[in-house]
Amino acid sequence: MQNPPLISRTKNDYLKNKIISEFNVLIDKDIYSLIINRQHQIEICTNKSAQSVGMDSWEDLVGYSFKEFENKNILAEIFKDSYSTLLKKEIDTYVGKLVTLQEIVFNSCKVVQFIDMLPYNNQFLTYITTYAPVVSPDGEVVAIQSFSIQSYVLRFQGHISSPNEVAKPDELNNFTNRELEILFLLSNGATQDQIAQILNISRGTIAAVVSNQLCPKFKIAGANTRLLTEAAIKAGLYKHMPQSLWRPCLIVLNYDLLGIFSDNK
Repeated sequence: MQNPPLISRTKNDYLKNKIISEFNVLIDKDIYSLIINRQHQIEICTNKSAQSVGMDSWEDLVGYSFKEFENKNILAEIFKDSYSTLLKKEIDTYVGKLVTLQEIVFNSCKVVQFIDMLPYNNQFLTYITTYAPVVSPDGEVVAIQSFSIQSYVLRFQGHISSPNEVAKPDELNNFTNRELEILFLLSNGATQDQIAQILNISRGTIAAVVSNQLCPKFKIAGANTRLLTEAAIKAGLYKHMPQSLWRPCLIVLNYDLLGIFSDNK
């Protein structure tokens, strides 16, 4: 086997001896952070990051690759009771988006920020995550440092757990599942753009459902999202998370990346 080119070895040395060495002081801190290399593998992380996905320590997460999450054993280990074969397609989509955002950081040296939403241990956890490029002395991005904070950016984390634990009122039978998804998210503070990202459909599709289906059912003239949201809250729809939303998803916050994952069909 040939040795890697000198430039490549130098950059790897910079990552190992400089970046990872300096990261070591963070391992036991009360911080969600990790270093991702250009192969989309976790080089190092804090214990808090590892423990947030059920690992005992940071060493257990080292070497995990975002590109290898098609392995059902890895998925089951990380998502535990929330993992199922039915959920695998949604997890594949979610992980694919993470890899795409990482590629954007590697290729453009851009800071990327997103809302990361994960069902885990019968809770729905929401984080605001930042991907920041780690740049070598020659100006090339050699890694990504990720920082996350747990957040209540959407309101439902405070009053919902597993959707299976919430009784479904008879009146909810008057709505399609897609309508219930939109009503739940609207009544918990999500914008139409954010809902489009969560549901992997276009902003125009959300607007059409609001205008043509939901507003008429609530006898609201036109397409008044504010009045619809108020009506959904009054009806208690913010409490009832559809089972189809119990899956990992993310919302990109960079203005210039809005719509990057929208389905235009």
